[in-house]
Amino acid sequence: GPKREEYLARWVTHWKEKDPRRLYTTASAYPLLPENQYHVDYQPRGPKGWGGNDYADSIEAHQVPVIVHEMGQWCVYPNFDEIAKYTGPLKPKNFEIFRDSLRERGMLDQWRDFLHASGRLQVLCYKEEIEAAFRTPGISGVQLLDLHDFPGQGTALVGILDAFWDEKGYVTPDEFRRFCGPTVPLARMDKRVWTTDETFSAELSVAHFGAEPMRNVTAAWRLLDDTGRAVMAGRGPARDVPVDRGVELGTIRFDWSRLPAPAKYRLVVGGERTSFVNDWVLWLYPARIETPEPKDVLVSSSFDDVTLAQLAQGGKVLLMLTDTPPDFPRGSFAPIFWNRYMFDTQQTQTLGLLCDPEHPALKSFPTDSFSGWQWAQVLPASRVLVMDTLPRELRPIVQPIDDWNTNRKLGLVFECRVGEGKLLVCSADLQRDLDNRPAARQLRRSLLAYAASDAFSPTVEVSLDALRTLYREPTALKQMGATVTADSAQPGYEARLVIDDDPATLWHTAWDPVAPLPHSLVIDLKNPREVFGLTYTPRADMANGRIADYEIYTGDDGQDWQRAAAGRWPNRAAAQTVRFEKPVAARYLKLVALSEVNGNGFTSAAEIDLLLE
Repeated sequence: GPKREEYLARWVTHWKEKDPRRLYTTASAYPLLPENQYHVDYQPRGPKGWGGNDYADSIEAHQVPVIVHEMGQWCVYPNFDEIAKYTGPLKPKNFEIFRDSLRERGMLDQWRDFLHASGRLQVLCYKEEIEAAFRTPGISGVQLLDLHDFPGQGTALVGILDAFWDEKGYVTPDEFRRFCGPTVPLARMDKRVWTTDETFSAELSVAHFGAEPMRNVTAAWRLLDDTGRAVMAGRGPARDVPVDRGVELGTIRFDWSRLPAPAKYRLVVGGERTSFVNDWVLWLYPARIETPEPKDVLVSSSFDDVTLAQLAQGGKVLLMLTDTPPDFPRGSFAPIFWNRYMFDTQQTQTLGLLCDPEHPALKSFPTDSFSGWQWAQVLPASRVLVMDTLPRELRPIVQPIDDWNTNRKLGLVFECRVGEGKLLVCSADLQRDLDNRPAARQLRRSLLAYAASDAFSPTVEVSLDALRTLYREPTALKQMGATVTADSAQPGYEARLVIDDDPATLWHTAWDPVAPLPHSLVIDLKNPREVFGLTYTPRADMANGRIADYEIYTGDDGQDWQRAAAGRWPNRAAAQTVRFEKPVAARYLKLVALSEVNGNGFTSAAEIDLLLE
């Protein structure tokens, strides 16, 4: 109600005076009032604290200790063995629907693999987030929403235990206590993916919430290879550890150049003569590798005439397919939050990856059967393929796990026969910025080597008509090589994102401070073209910045403009189309936003494209 804060402040003040043995706060998550002796805050959580970062920026204004509110909430695939546990009047109809849907899609035999692979990613994300909180000065603890699943609110499979408090089989209590227990060793490192020309560095500390301080503790560390053999080891100075977090234990530094790559390593840190220990998986890649295209393998990005001819002649093709239908999911490393039934605007639609580490296509790309940190350099620059139109017997080599509400067969890498030809398809971007993405570069090399080898012998045949459902022509602006500028842009939401052929990204004007309306985008087509109109795709996740009143101008020099159209768009996420009264020959187009659907001063757009006929 309108007097909520006044009431809660009085209530906390009353109890601080009546019983000062305890600490009091006004509420869980909000409001955060001056009367609080500690805050329970929802802001210091999520991927912004991962990768050696922390949540200091989120709590810098607080003057009292902070407990993190409902951290994590990362989803896992349903455990259908749980159905048999419902022996009373409550029936698991939700699980039965999910199971039957998976059966209809021909993948019921994979559900245990989906559970395990998504579960391992869930544990990785909880570990990363909890440790980021423990690294943060001013954070005194965390709240998990629960250790077990919540059956309500659309089915929230966010627990490491099921609704009956039973283990699901993908993490043990001992493993979980390594990073969420009374004493947790921590290693602050910039990244988990390294190259052989780099020097590894990590700052060691410990979060100790035990009953009493520990005396004369020496931190010891080992670097293990994938067989469990120690390839390096060291120890820090002895020191006392008070009951606190952020207690420094020393620094690890070593040169990667002495170790084989590509390879998986595990850093293990613990206290000598203590029971506490923690570990982190690291991925090492060569600093420089060549990825030449084999002479007998055509690398293509579309089903153009050259690609079709190569397949018709019985040749080999590696198809880097990144121009996909707009309703195909965007790649994501982190899994779904809570569930997409309740939070349906979130862009993430997947629960990590399932793959076969022994498949020859991955021979030169070390991986587990589930998502590890090396995939974080691959997945964000990918589009996930929806393979429901392809033969049921075709199973992807690398398979993103779909939301259990839709149970689509998804693929990131798959192989098939096309007539006499052999086709290897990958929908991750393995062509751009590879020097800064050594994992993506290594995956490219592994796929090329496989395509050139005798092991590349797909058995399932797929028609060209079916394969074409995975592809769409790039937008007109993308094919032209057009560029775009804006009068204002928030960092991370630059104007270029409005013509990147990806509706999951967006341009947004600055929000601090808010630049006043009107706002404009100017598109340079590079050459004069006959234009029949324009399409505007608003952001889908929320209404903020959606354009209401607009004007569209055309010009030849980017200075003098002629108005081609004007109007008002509704507050909807669907793409809006404007046809000019007559075609206009122009090199430049300008879209002017005069107002926003909710009366705010900012503007956003997911995609802009042209009508050329």
